[in-house]
Amino acid sequence: MTQFHIPPAVLKGSPMKIVGKGTLTFAAFCLAVTLVNNASGVIKLNGGKRAILVLAGLAGVFLMTAAGESRQVVEAEKLILRDENGKVGAVFGMTPSGPSVSFYDTEGKRRLAVGLGATGPGVILFDPNGKSRSWLYATQDTSGLAVQGGPSQQHAELCASAVGTHLTMFDEKSEGRVRLSLQEADATLRIRDAKGKSRLVMGVEGMCPALAFYDAKERRRAGLAVTPEGPALGFYDDEGRIRAGLTAQSSGPALAFLDAEEKVIFSAP
Repeated sequence: MTQFHIPPAVLKGSPMKIVGKGTLTFAAFCLAVTLVNNASGVIKLNGGKRAILVLAGLAGVFLMTAAGESRQVVEAEKLILRDENGKVGAVFGMTPSGPSVSFYDTEGKRRLAVGLGATGPGVILFDPNGKSRSWLYATQDTSGLAVQGGPSQQHAELCASAVGTHLTMFDEKSEGRVRLSLQEADATLRIRDAKGKSRLVMGVEGMCPALAFYDAKERRRAGLAVTPEGPALGFYDDEGRIRAGLTAQSSGPALAFLDAEEKVIFSAP
């Protein structure tokens, strides 16, 4: 009769700590075959070949179950994927601000990056020269999209927050020149000069559309609005005081001139 000797370490320890998953599966199969092949020498002790098959089956299930419970973990600071020619295709790694994934084209230029920074997640698109062109980001208070085209710094940015939604277009000096905003129920279009000064503002406040013109010092000098009483055109001095006005109400048109204290000094009719 064939005898089997199992080392004490195997009995005391978990099967997965001693051998791997593939080895356990193979061992289970071998154990079942060995027991069946040696059934003639064990039948006298165990009462028949059926008991041997049951024991063999239980042993195989135990070993394969233990192998199936294993979990494989790979730990690394950076993972680089290369093509058949050795060119880098993607890089998975950690940066000082968080994890990131970068994808490269066939020329070895980075074209896409996804990462998690100190303020939140972000996605960056790069042109064939490796320069960033578009950004998608989300912070605690704001989420937005920025798009840049050409070699200059001209770009547009769309952002949304609890304050409102804004679309801003920047010039080659990264100065915001045009901004479209929606805050609560008020929509505004603001146009700035090359120095960043507001020169033209168009918006809707409540139910009244209005257009305002500003000088180089951002002082309102003229305004046009449609009020519940009718359209109105106003002119202002350099202190922001209205000095002349033209209205068209249901009673008829009216013209008025005012002094420095905004008192009417002439009106017609």
